[in-house]
Amino acid sequence: MRPAPKLAAALLGAALILGGGLGRAQACAICLSAVSVSTGQKLDAADQVALAAPVAGGQQFRIVEAVKGDAALDTIVEASSDHAENFPAEAGKLSLLARNAMSGRWTNFGALSAGNADWLRDLLKTNDGEAKAPPRAWPIANPVQAATDSTNWPRRIVLIAPRLEDGDPLAAEIAFGELSRAPYEVSRTLKPTLDPDKVRRWVQDPALSKRHDAYILLLGIAGRADDATVLEERLAGARTAHDATNVAALLAAYIELGGPSQVGWIEENYLLDHGRSLPEIDAALLALNVHGAVGGVVSRQRVVDAYRDFIRERKPMAGFVATYLSDWKAWDAVPDYVEVLRSNAVKDPAGQFAIVTYLRDSSDPQAQSAAAAFTAQPN
Repeated sequence: MRPAPKLAAALLGAALILGGGLGRAQACAICLSAVSVSTGQKLDAADQVALAAPVAGGQQFRIVEAVKGDAALDTIVEASSDHAENFPAEAGKLSLLARNAMSGRWTNFGALSAGNADWLRDLLKTNDGEAKAPPRAWPIANPVQAATDSTNWPRRIVLIAPRLEDGDPLAAEIAFGELSRAPYEVSRTLKPTLDPDKVRRWVQDPALSKRHDAYILLLGIAGRADDATVLEERLAGARTAHDATNVAALLAAYIELGGPSQVGWIEENYLLDHGRSLPEIDAALLALNVHGAVGGVVSRQRVVDAYRDFIRERKPMAGFVATYLSDWKAWDAVPDYVEVLRSNAVKDPAGQFAIVTYLRDSSDPQAQSAAAAFTAQPN
């Protein structure tokens, strides 16, 4: 029988290798690479948030306006800096401070325009403390996924959009961090309000390269047919260079603009193309997962069918999609995975673990039997 330490190693490996299946109302994994724990999350977790004026002498500040909680006005507090990136104080700006009750310490997030106080107050009110989705136990693609999400995303997203690339850098950073962890289906509701020309400029701006994944997704939501042509040209260049940078976002936007027919194109040019690199394949699987989780432009069943084609064609990589299928309770792939285990095609312990977990999650007797037989094998 396969010992527990080997299963534990497989679990860790899967957490690191797989992109992390996402159910409904969970953060879009394509964007999560741009953030770790967002400033918005830190402010949500704080018991007090305030704007304060610096006091001569360093790290002391005088509370000027309470944004969240009951910070007493004119109180002098000490605060250490949170940001590696500097948001220096300017005329008309105050320092954004937050206090976490657990540590009892104040943190300085940088300078924020005083005029954004009401906006930030409204933003933080959209976290009502009621869990909307449980944290992921496994696999974790990013620390953001490990936290219980109590955000009312339909309310928060409409506050985020106007502050993207705002003239106030800290407000823009907060807004982008929240966009990065917003569920994709919620971001899609922005379509009537997005300015396509503005989004195109963001996508083309090299200074915003770290934010391009999220903005490419927005272009898919806000764009037109000619944007699909531009995306296709970028994808052609990426395929020639075997460069997976932004490919997951490009493919997801390509599907959003072009509809179900693009899934077949992705299968032909990525999933079933043995010349593609592992990062390219992973990007294609992730793009399909984002749409399969939502089931809007493309039906979930169409994505499941594409994953099954991938399992049958690329047996050694079959474990890559097991978590996605398990999340969706898509048991169509049970016969495919039973055959994969019988063929012993998957050598990677992480992939083996993902497949066995999928089969165990299914109530199919054939699946249960195959999982038991595989785990009973000697090493």
